[in-house]
Amino acid sequence: MADPIQLLSTKVEIQTTLGTPKVITGITKATEAVFSVTAHGFTAGKILIVDEVQGMSQINRRPIRVKAAPTADSFTAENLDSTTWSTYVGGGTVTDVTGFLSYETLTTFNFPEPQPNPEPITTIHDTEEREVFGLDSAPTATMDSHAQPLNAAIIETRKASLSKSDRVIKATFQNGNVMLINTKVAGGRGIDGAAGEVAKSQISLKFRAPEQWFAS
Repeated sequence: MADPIQLLSTKVEIQTTLGTPKVITGITKATEAVFSVTAHGFTAGKILIVDEVQGMSQINRRPIRVKAAPTADSFTAENLDSTTWSTYVGGGTVTDVTGFLSYETLTTFNFPEPQPNPEPITTIHDTEEREVFGLDSAPTATMDSHAQPLNAAIIETRKASLSKSDRVIKATFQNGNVMLINTKVAGGRGIDGAAGEVAKSQISLKFRAPEQWFAS
C-alpha cells in the first residue's frame, strides 16, 4: 500500500502547449478504454485531452494517459474505466499536451471533497422531510501562492484566465501518486497580506471533467 499523501516535495504543473488534434475512430467500453486513432504516434505516458466525442459523451474534456506499449493505430487509456458509459457513436479528437511549466510559488493545494446535492422526495403522506443524494457539486480546487506576478507559471495562469481556455494541471505528490485535472483557471493577480508579511495570491481551478489518479 502506498504511503498517504503529504504536501512535501509536491510538484504542480500547468499545461502550456498542445500538439495537433488526432481524429478518433473508436473507443471501447472496458475497464481500461482502448482508443482507435490511425497513426497516432503517442508513446507510453503521454498525456492527452479528449473532446467532441459523440455517444460516449462522458469522456469529453477528460485528461487521459497512454498506457505502456501502444500499437500504431490504437492505445489504452490507463485507469480509465468506460464500462458503464454510453456507446461510442463517432467523431472526437485526442490532443497531446506538449509542454508544462512547474509552479515554484505554491503554499497550499486545496481540493475539498465535492458534496452531493440533496434532492427532496417528500410526499403528502410523510410527517417529515425526506431527501436523497443527487449529483455531486461541480469540483473546484484552490492553490495559494506567494505573490510573484512575474513568475513564469503565474504568467501562464493569467494567460489562461484571460483567455478562458482550459488547462491541464498535473500534480505529482511526495508518495509518487499523480493527479491530472482539466480545468478552467483564474487568479494569480491578487495580493493579500499585512505589514511585514509575505504577500499571497490565490489560484482557482474549476474542473471540466472528473480528475484522474495514477499510482506513479
